Amino acid sequence: MPFLFLALLVLAESNSAEIRLSGYAKSTLLFNKVEKAPKLDFSTSYEAQNNLRIMLDVFQNNHSWQMHYELTPILSSQTSLTSSFESRNFSYRAFDLDETLSSKQRKNKILQNLDRLNVQFQFDESDLTIGRQSIDLGSARMIKPTDIFSPFNLQTINTEYRIGVDAFRYQRHLSELSEIDVGFIFGSKGKSENSAAYLRIQTNLRGADLKASMIEYARQTLYSFGIETSIKKSGFWLEVADVRGDEHYTLISLGLDRALSETLFAQIEYHHNGAGTDDSFAYPKKIKEIAYQKGGVTLFGKDYFLPSISAQISPLFNLSLGAVFNLTDNSSFISLLGAWSATENFYIDLGWYHFSGRDFLELPSGKLTLGSEYGLNSGSVFTTLKYYF
Repeated sequence: MPFLFLALLVLAESNSAEIRLSGYAKSTLLFNKVEKAPKLDFSTSYEAQNNLRIMLDVFQNNHSWQMHYELTPILSSQTSLTSSFESRNFSYRAFDLDETLSSKQRKNKILQNLDRLNVQFQFDESDLTIGRQSIDLGSARMIKPTDIFSPFNLQTINTEYRIGVDAFRYQRHLSELSEIDVGFIFGSKGKSENSAAYLRIQTNLRGADLKASMIEYARQTLYSFGIETSIKKSGFWLEVADVRGDEHYTLISLGLDRALSETLFAQIEYHHNGAGTDDSFAYPKKIKEIAYQKGGVTLFGKDYFLPSISAQISPLFNLSLGAVFNLTDNSSFISLLGAWSATENFYIDLGWYHFSGRDFLELPSGKLTLGSEYGLNSGSVFTTLKYYF
């Protein structure tokens, strides 16, 4: 990838443009404690992930270039473990680099991700962005029904940058708070059956941000509406998406947040997942459905409750506690995260993930099946060192 950075630098120098080179280096150490399950015996595992992200931005008179490239060496004590750090869903990319630079079967791997590569043209009342970019169409905080292109799994640790997708995006500004947003997103090899298109209209009415969207993908049509406003001293949001086509389901996210004091902030969100099921036996089969392959759905149950609270312990230390309760199968995921700003550019995070619920159920045939969404997940403790440049 160095030749791409070099090409942009040469282009910028030849046109006397402004160049910004930045990035981060992260190192996360994770300890997994896996409980023993009937007929299965998992050992404790350790995993280390190192992220190096280089970001190059080139600004010229009426257009700009952006390129982000990330290398992720992963060291693990288990060969078959799925990484607990990132949700890597690259289904909305026409072409891509090989994700794994090393052997896919090795415990220690090196992953790569060309996450941004685009040019943006700025006109008097509109913007046109061509190439790999980040697109977020949702209104909710935790689970966004309209966010089908690159949603994060709720267990993902590194969520600082949304996964880039290959797209043509045109945004027409109607006023300071209103715009029309049109995009074409290209999937594998640019084929129409792997691609998507959307139209979003956003405006502000009496202090409320309103969004209406329509997305076409995989012989599915998603119609969504979102609102963000305030109710007295609380923030309020509602996002509803109805999907029709080969599969028909409705997604709803509803929530409130409020500052309880100058240092304490709380929020709650309820999510209804119409694409899910109330039968945990059927969870493994859901992953093959369009909603999970192309529609951005990551949860398997029907109904969820997501509360969280964060406290500013000091100007340099923040503590947050969050939970995900699957109301369908009574499993849960609780997270505790402490973030300390050691210096201007150096940060240290400490985290704890706890899961509860049934791990396995035994069928009459004697075979084991998944007992709940979170019951089989391993409890984890991790620390992340982050340096920005």
